[in-house]
Amino acid sequence: MDGCKTDQRIGALSKREFRHATGSRKHRKSRVALHSIERRVECRMRKQKNFFILLSFLSLFGLREVGLAVPFTDELGRKVMVVHPPQRIISIAPSVTEILFALNLGERIVGVSSYCNYPPEAKQKERVGGYINPSMEKIVALHPDLVIQTADGDLKTFVDRLTSLGIPIYITNPRSVNEVMESILKIGAVTFTTKGAENLVGSMREKIQDIQRRVQGQPQPRVLHAMSVDPLISSGKGTFVHDLILLAGGRNVAENARGKHPQLSMEEVMARDPEVILLSAMLSSDSLQDQKKWWQRWREISAVRSGRIYAVEADLILRPSPRIVRGLEEIARALHPELLKK
Repeated sequence: MDGCKTDQRIGALSKREFRHATGSRKHRKSRVALHSIERRVECRMRKQKNFFILLSFLSLFGLREVGLAVPFTDELGRKVMVVHPPQRIISIAPSVTEILFALNLGERIVGVSSYCNYPPEAKQKERVGGYINPSMEKIVALHPDLVIQTADGDLKTFVDRLTSLGIPIYITNPRSVNEVMESILKIGAVTFTTKGAENLVGSMREKIQDIQRRVQGQPQPRVLHAMSVDPLISSGKGTFVHDLILLAGGRNVAENARGKHPQLSMEEVMARDPEVILLSAMLSSDSLQDQKKWWQRWREISAVRSGRIYAVEADLILRPSPRIVRGLEEIARALHPELLKK
């Protein structure tokens, strides 16, 4: 009979019984009691040993090797089961790729989109197509245990196909600077790098709060963001740029225009008379220098007369990544150069 089961029937001895059992070796009952104690101790030690062997196994091989998965809810409200921790990640968005590298997960990335260009190491990863129409064949061939995508493109067809193949896909959907930081925390959770994500977001919040403190109470210049000049496409409410302009202590002249990226006429621009113009070449084949020259014909505009036309790297202000704080710093410096000197 198994010693552990026998000891469970005997139960625990009181201190008095223990002293009696060990005090007189001449009595048979005492020897039985002593023997029971010894077997009970051995049983407990054996159970503890088995427990620590199991812990060591899980630490060495990870929960992934024993097929355990953890449930998450992505930013569209979908339930996603992710193996702990994912070892082969595919990012189908430049912003997601930047976040993963910022969380020191570069070695786990096995595939990225065709537009992932930062950090430089991202260019060395296998390309799986654009974020709107990624290649299903390439993704499947890379055997990912987690795919992360943004809420763009033909999501339903793409998600359904991956799900049918048993490949978990997590969707991000930030729409403001604050939601960018929330998204970073959620990606940190789904990749089991929570602490790193918290540290990263904490640093971002500190920089944002520092800028807000500096511009508080200062005049709010009228700002126009131009993604292109012919046609003139701007950024209105519901965009990262609009959020950044407000955080930097400015007023967006396109905030009441229709649509997130409205097309404005020069008559509308002159009527709103921006004091600062921000250029980014996202939707234009013209260089930023050529765009600056283009504006010189419109001397009626305050920003042109005062020479306050600034070029800002599009990826810093249009991409929901950790670098969006750098974009905020550049915008704040353009709006309040006396307060934020390089």
